[in-house]
Amino acid sequence: MSSSISNSKPEDSVMNQTKSQEFESDYIASQQRRVYLKISLALFLVMATALASVRLFTYLNEASAEGIMGRVVEARKALPKIVKEEKDLVMMFGSSMVGAGFSPRQFDQQAKELGKDVKSFNFGFGGLNPFFQDYLSRRIQEAFQAENRKMKLVIIEFNPFQASQTRWNGAVPIVDSFLTMLATDKELFEIALNDPERGALLFNIKYLRNDISAEMITSFFGREMFPPKRAKRFDEPQELLDKRRELGNELNELFEKEYPDFEDARWHYGWQGGGTIPEERSERTIQVFKEYYETFQDDSMKKNRRLRRIESSGIESLHFEPLLVESFIRIVENFKPVAERVEIVMMPRDFKWINYTPEAQARLDQAVMQIEKATSLKINNHQLLDKITSDMYRDVTHLTKYAGDVTYTHHLVEEFAEHL
Repeated sequence: MSSSISNSKPEDSVMNQTKSQEFESDYIASQQRRVYLKISLALFLVMATALASVRLFTYLNEASAEGIMGRVVEARKALPKIVKEEKDLVMMFGSSMVGAGFSPRQFDQQAKELGKDVKSFNFGFGGLNPFFQDYLSRRIQEAFQAENRKMKLVIIEFNPFQASQTRWNGAVPIVDSFLTMLATDKELFEIALNDPERGALLFNIKYLRNDISAEMITSFFGREMFPPKRAKRFDEPQELLDKRRELGNELNELFEKEYPDFEDARWHYGWQGGGTIPEERSERTIQVFKEYYETFQDDSMKKNRRLRRIESSGIESLHFEPLLVESFIRIVENFKPVAERVEIVMMPRDFKWINYTPEAQARLDQAVMQIEKATSLKINNHQLLDKITSDMYRDVTHLTKYAGDVTYTHHLVEEFAEHL
């Protein structure tokens, strides 16, 4: 025993102690790596579950580019075919007021009577303010430039209430989503160069969240849980509501009878982005449409629609958002390289129900001057056309089918056919 102790060297003791410390250190490091791995795995599982939940929610609610802006998506897909059309091309670009108020096939028929052989397309879309329309017009420009093709005439609608601060404030929660639906990766990368954090967010929304931002989802629930304050609405007569429902059902039946092979589309190529025209409908259908739109002429209904437009768009006060006016100017510039002629119009206004204050009119005049100066184009003001009467609106902004749209389209032919 004593011999064993005496033969023990001090450096052996130090070495053993060092090895023990190294073993302990490796063990601690190993345990830490395990903890970090477990934490990372847990975070990954939580994020994957959250992402899967979001994707499931958006899928069940048809929240995607196709579901939210299906008409835009279908029109964009049609661009390569449009560009290859043999006839001279005409396009009217703008809001849902264009969608309702411009009949492209009627335009072509009436232009042909004047010796003009053209093919027109309706590029009017609801829910897009000029900021979003700017990106859409870039996609149109790219399609035409790729084939070295120019349109004969482009008519661009300037919609004053679409460029208001009220309209912009209401769109803020959906900006990132709509941007990823309409912008290219190159455009998103340019945003990322100036703002890396926002750029990373946009790519995340586009490729991981199916174009649906967190703001869009939370604003969806927020409106349900905390509905915005609104002015008291007026009750419509029940007999009118019942009659409207009855006539609407008959119109659906007539459509199915007259178009049995119709394939559902929000932007129909055969109809050039517009709708049906009266010449191809039965006398009964035309009569039912007339009676149907008469149910929308009650004062209570008009008052409600006016209040809705005031709350959502500030349609009578017209406090313009500078960004949206500048975006509209870019839209005009985007079309110039791919059109032989560009015209800007302000569409008819239901002046029986929508009236500007003197201050609003002054602000509108200023915005018009800004646009005209920047684009070197004069805006054609169609807001107060005598031929468009109040009963030609299905609300206080959108023209009726087979009455308002026919009359306004005829006016466009009269005004612009000489340039074709």
